[in-house]
Amino acid sequence: MTTALVAPAGSAGLLRKIVGPVLLPDAFVLTDGMNIVRLAAGAFYAPHVIQKLTGIESSLAFFDRAGLQPAPFFLALSIIFETLAFVGLTFGLFTRWIALASAGCLVVAAYAIIQTKGLGWFWARGGIEYLVFWCVISLAVALDAWRRTLKA
Repeated sequence: MTTALVAPAGSAGLLRKIVGPVLLPDAFVLTDGMNIVRLAAGAFYAPHVIQKLTGIESSLAFFDRAGLQPAPFFLALSIIFETLAFVGLTFGLFTRWIALASAGCLVVAAYAIIQTKGLGWFWARGGIEYLVFWCVISLAVALDAWRRTLKA
């Protein structure tokens, strides 16, 4: 009866392989270009989090216009995910998963922009160009993290 509560042999190793390392190997070696890309991708989240925290009313109005209801829930969710992306990418923590979450967050952001401004490409004109670029970068960081942690 107690054996049902015990994890199968090797399951901890499997979970560890899926989750990956807490800290990306060689996360701060700045001669590795992907580390610089990861650091930039993470740092770029800081102003977005700060804007949402200091402009709550305008952020709520944006989420409402985008049809993301209830707006307070989606605002809180975006603050949480963007903060996790900022910390995780900047410091190389759980990089595989944080970078994938970052890509997902950016897809939702692109959706919100399309809902509020229509489908446009150029960022300077309210399009999704910057968000698509940042999403691709996040996916590249995730792939790099998987590659690096599988070799380690």
